[in-house]
Amino acid sequence: MKKQFSTLSYQDATNVYMIFKFCLVHTTSEYTNSYWNKMSSSLSPIQVFLNDFTIYMSFILSITGTIGNILNCLIFARRSLRQNSCSRYFFATSIANLLAVGFGCLIRVFSYFNINPPPSQLPPYCKIRQYLTIIGLSSSTWFIVGACADRYASSSLSARVRSFSQVKIAHRVIGVTTIITCIVWSQLPICLNTNFVGINCSSSIPLCNSFNNFSLLIFYSLLPPISMFILGLMTIRHVNNERIRQIITRRDRQLTVLLIVQVLCFIILSLPLAIQRIYNQFTMYQVKSQERIQLETLFSTLFSFLILTNSATSFYLFTLTSKLFRKELKALLFFSRQRVGIAPIQIPMNTRRSGVE
Repeated sequence: MKKQFSTLSYQDATNVYMIFKFCLVHTTSEYTNSYWNKMSSSLSPIQVFLNDFTIYMSFILSITGTIGNILNCLIFARRSLRQNSCSRYFFATSIANLLAVGFGCLIRVFSYFNINPPPSQLPPYCKIRQYLTIIGLSSSTWFIVGACADRYASSSLSARVRSFSQVKIAHRVIGVTTIITCIVWSQLPICLNTNFVGINCSSSIPLCNSFNNFSLLIFYSLLPPISMFILGLMTIRHVNNERIRQIITRRDRQLTVLLIVQVLCFIILSLPLAIQRIYNQFTMYQVKSQERIQLETLFSTLFSFLILTNSATSFYLFTLTSKLFRKELKALLFFSRQRVGIAPIQIPMNTRRSGVE
């Protein structure tokens, strides 16, 4: 009898624990459904890993990218830097990176906590999100190309070429680049009219997929790195000239270092996406198994987060590599201002003599 009572007590305790666990998970499901997704037998290990990786990376990049790019904007908008044309390109790049991180990562975090628009508004919501994300990524890339061209112009021996390194020229280039980027990707909302899964959407039209892969490959993964590389080599060739070294200021050298770091980071992080897009284009019409499709989706997501990482980490790379940037950051955080001293009044000698006489 005693043994039976202890068995019943153990079962009751187990039932109470399971009820408590169910209530806890059910309560937190108001904010997230990841627990039930993991426990679902329909999800493979790759899909479970992909879901976890997506939310964790989105959360990390949302925080680091938002804080870092806001600080970038504040630093490059300071009086000591904003009169430099290269700083204008960095400022525009930070704004575009904010756009890419916000719509590429932060909205995923909102979706994880079930903060979504009504179902009737999901199609336009998804189209706008995808469009603004690619606009931010593409614009920031071409702004860096503009900064490379600006550094090349500022280091030229020709006065005519150096005249292109001006703030007003930078404003024009930024405006024209933004307009062209919006036009190039204007077809994206039209193509994204099928396959809506939550906040994610894609096109099942082969022509649209081919055009998007081609556009991303050419206008993001190939032309910008090639342009950066060529302009960078030409700038280094200019800087090695003794006459140019005497003209270039210390601040211009520091900004050039920032640009080199940004270019190297972009080339390294965007190369896997370029390879993956080429692979997708050549294997588009092949019959693929479910496991292969899941693996391709996994790598596509990983490489997409690599380019979003590039948009989120520029501030931290600048802080590590540039003394000028650290100085401006310290001045921004501690509100340091130039002390205005009261200079003594100096009376000219002629005035003194006339007064004595």
